[in-house]
Amino acid sequence: MAGTVDELRLIVPLEQYRIAFIESTDLIAIAKNFGRIRGRRFREKIRVAITGPVHPLDEKKSGLKARDFLFELGVAAFFRNRKFPVLAYTDKDLITRVLGHTLLVECKRPQSKNKVRRSIEKATDQLMKHFKNYNRGGMLRGLIALDISIVMNPQRMYLNADSDEAIEAQVNALLAHFHTEFKSALGYCRDKRILGVLFFAKVLGYHRPTNHHINCQGRNIFIHAQPGTYNAILAEDFYQRLRPRA
Repeated sequence: MAGTVDELRLIVPLEQYRIAFIESTDLIAIAKNFGRIRGRRFREKIRVAITGPVHPLDEKKSGLKARDFLFELGVAAFFRNRKFPVLAYTDKDLITRVLGHTLLVECKRPQSKNKVRRSIEKATDQLMKHFKNYNRGGMLRGLIALDISIVMNPQRMYLNADSDEAIEAQVNALLAHFHTEFKSALGYCRDKRILGVLFFAKVLGYHRPTNHHINCQGRNIFIHAQPGTYNAILAEDFYQRLRPRA
């Protein structure tokens, strides 16, 4: 977008611009990775995702589905971009495959620090219910996907830096801070088939030398299983395959 930040303020509030910048890049990624959209349930998710309130603070309990669905579809697009097969239109949030195992994924967007543990507990309950209703026995695994963007950056501040590496370092520091602060909640586990918690952070970055905004997305994983066990190796292999491709 051409023009200065001062000129931008005359067109749209900066807060609204930050939100639109990140969410529009999510929608572009969804469109690129899914191409032609098939299935009534999938199309309905897309419709709901783009018709929610303009600002997240305007979301009511009954209106959270828009950005909930956007997060689910964004994670699905991310997995698909990394060459994982993904189903995003079942009664589970997402279903994928890893090393011969069916992986059920529950996605949550806690809106405050006080709700992080509850989100993990709720996702755990949902996965355990799915396990009971699934007939794949030992080949079934679960994963919790968590959007921590609001929790760790409630004011949606920019990341300002002079290089891509500096911006990446700030995102990694945010993820590390979350890991440390919520280690106890992340370790909540009632079923060994749940591999762990994959958490995402999305922040708008500002690259000063080029005067460009960047949609910064970082991720990390908290693995439940003990190092060296089969489930730990499975989770580590899955996460390594999610790393950026050269």
